[in-house]
Order: sequence, then C-alpha cells, then structure tokens
Amino acid sequence: VSTGGVLVPMIDIRHLPNRKADERLVYFLRRHPITLLGVGLGYAMFFLIPFLLWWILQTSYPGLLQSPTTLPLIIAGGSLVLLFMWLFLFQLFLDYYLDIWVVTNHRIVNITQSGLFHRQVAELRLYRIQDATASIGGFLHTLLNFGTVEIQTAGEQSRFVFHDIPDPQEVTKTILHLVEEDRAQNMEAAFDDFEEQGWKRARRP
Repeated sequence: VSTGGVLVPMIDIRHLPNRKADERLVYFLRRHPITLLGVGLGYAMFFLIPFLLWWILQTSYPGLLQSPTTLPLIIAGGSLVLLFMWLFLFQLFLDYYLDIWVVTNHRIVNITQSGLFHRQVAELRLYRIQDATASIGGFLHTLLNFGTVEIQTAGEQSRFVFHDIPDPQEVTKTILHLVEEDRAQNMEAAFDDFEEQGWKRARRP
C-alpha cells in the first residue's frame, strides 16, 4: 500500500463500513509531519516560560521563593501552565493523527477530528468524481513535495480537499485512474447520477 512517502500504521480495511468483497486499500494519507513543526516550536517556547520566570525570580526576587506563602502559589501556577500546555500539545497531535484520508479502489473516506470529542466521517464513491487537481505552493512545499489535492464531485458535497499531503501529484494521478476503473464498473449508476445532477441544475433559477 502506498502512503505517499510517509510511514503510517496500516488499517484493517475490514473495519470500513459497507465494505465490498473486492475492495482494497490504495492510500492511507495524513498531512505531512512537517506541518507540525511550526506549531510545535511555538508550543516549545511557551514551555520555557515557567522556567524562565523561575530563573528571574531566583535572580531578582529570591525572597519570594523562600516565603512559605508565595512559594506554593508559584509552584502551583507553574504546574497549571505546564499541564495546560501538555493538554494543548496532545490535542494538536490528536488532530494531526486522527485526520486521515482513506482511498480504496471504490471510494474515498475522509475522517476529520475536531478537538477531543468530535469526529466527522464523510464518504465519496469514486464514480461521482468529476475532476481532481493537485497544487504545490511555496518553497518548503516544493522542496519536500507536499501540497493539496482538491476533488470536484457530482454530488451534494461539491469538494473533497486533502490538505498538505505528501506527493499530491502522484495521488491525483492514481485517483483519476481509479475513477475511470470504478466508473466503467458502475456505468449505469454513474449515468443516473450525472443525469440527476444535470436535472437539478436545470431547475435552479
């Protein structure tokens, strides 16, 4: 299974809902790990703030650290800051790790994690796809070969977007090839779907 140049744990395709007997996994995609770097560096700087404040107190206000009243308050405040920073860092990693795109030879499954307790799953049959385009913008994106894949569909959901995935051009090429194969196998359903969408557009004022 291709993963777009990033090592990711495999999933068992049997766990996908409504799986067909001949369905196989083609891509299991996440955002490129480099996208965590900027935010991670910002969090790392915040982690240093309690230690920096402790150093300032030691050098400029040593009496505060020797007071039986203020010392527990300072330690409790610093501990709370570090605890919240760990929680924010964990949520950042969770959003990255659980935001995935699964591409099989019949469909695309988009799984989006928002916060700790909200998860959204959207599914798109390949024969509904009208077009797929890849875009790579910026020096870092070009250097590391990651970018965005935008999929235009014929359904109610007009777009599926894969953000910051590795090797987007190869992914786009593979998806378009899979679309042709799936459309040939589901010609009647694809024709009915395009006809229905055309009828809906014709009725719009």
